[in-house]
Amino acid sequence: MQRDLSLFQKCEAKDDLYVICIYSFYPPCISLGYSQKEEKEIDMQKAKSLGWEVVKRPTGGGIVFHNTAEITYSLIMPAENPILPKGLISSYLFISEAVVIALKSIGIKADIKQQTPDHRQQITNRRQPGLCFSYPAEHEIVVEGKKVVGSAQKRGKNAILQQGSIFVRKSDERIFSVLKRPFKRYNAISVEEVLGREVVFDEIKYALTQGFKERLGISLK
Repeated sequence: MQRDLSLFQKCEAKDDLYVICIYSFYPPCISLGYSQKEEKEIDMQKAKSLGWEVVKRPTGGGIVFHNTAEITYSLIMPAENPILPKGLISSYLFISEAVVIALKSIGIKADIKQQTPDHRQQITNRRQPGLCFSYPAEHEIVVEGKKVVGSAQKRGKNAILQQGSIFVRKSDERIFSVLKRPFKRYNAISVEEVLGREVVFDEIKYALTQGFKERLGISLK
C-alpha cells in the first residue's frame, strides 16, 4: 500500500509516470479504506493471533480480506492522459473494463453492474457496513449479480491511482471473527467458485496484463 501511495505521489508531482502493479499478499492481510478506523472495525489482537496483518489503503471503500490467493492490481498514471475519458466515474469504468476483459479471457462471464435509482436504495439498505464484498454497488464488476472484484480510485490534481482486489478464493471464515461489527455473509463469488478449479497467480497476472494492453492500447515492460 505504501508503494502504491509513493508512486501516486511521485506522479502527482508531475513525474511522467505510468505503472501497473499486479501483486498478492504474504502473509495474509486485512486492508481498510482510507476513511476507516482500525480501532472501530478490527480486533487487532485477534487478527494477529490468526496470522493476518492489517494495513490501510490510499483508496476508499470497505474492508478487504487479502488471503494469499487474492490478487490486487493498481494503476498509476497522469490524470490528463488522453487515453482516459474525463471524470472519475468515466475513467474508473474505462480501467475496470480492462479487468473484465481479463476475466473473460480465463472463462469468467464478468460484467460491470448498472443499477436503477430504486435498486441503489435497496442495496444501501442491505449492504453490511464496512465490508467491501458485502454487496456489489453500482459500476462494480460482477458475475451473475455477485461481486468478484472490488475497485476504488484516488484522484489528485495531476495523477490517478486505481486499486482493485480480485476475489480468487474464499478465506477461512474464522477471519470474520476479527470484525467488531456483526457479519452475516458476503454477496460475492470467487474466481475459483466460478471456474470450479484452482487458479494460480501467474494465470491471472497474464490475463490482467493482456486486458490492460488491449483496453489502454499500451505496451508493458
